[in-house]
Amino acid sequence: MTRSEYEARRRQLDEEMRAALELVKVGHQAQVQALDLLWRMSAEGAAEPAAPPAQAPPPPQAEPDPPRPRRRGAGELLDEVMEILPRLPERFTKDDIENALKEPADRATLFRLLRELEDSGWIRTETPGRGRNPTAYRQAGSAPAAGDGAETT
Repeated sequence: MTRSEYEARRRQLDEEMRAALELVKVGHQAQVQALDLLWRMSAEGAAEPAAPPAQAPPPPQAEPDPPRPRRRGAGELLDEVMEILPRLPERFTKDDIENALKEPADRATLFRLLRELEDSGWIRTETPGRGRNPTAYRQAGSAPAAGDGAETT
């Protein structure tokens, strides 16, 4: 699946959800109107002065899609991350990188970049992420290597 196919399918799913929610709202409104009519026709409702008919709410405006991160050129995100890498704490997460970036990055692209940096030896995983705890990374060479005075038993 290409990125454009993914994005097209995602937009389609979002539109289907909006349409389904609109149908639920219209159905609810019809049920309320029917209940109001039953109440007015009942003996108790007839004894009370008739309420003015409820005006139909204006059709809901389609919610604009949230702004998407700007698509960077080839290698642009890598250049930005390499520029901020020396300023990051010794132990960092993707959140630290995102906070240091000039503008938001696509989540999948950032994870792919982190994996590439790890494969090329620039960083290493210190603690794998689990649940709401993100993966912690360490810059390669910033921590003592095994055998540098650390005893193992």
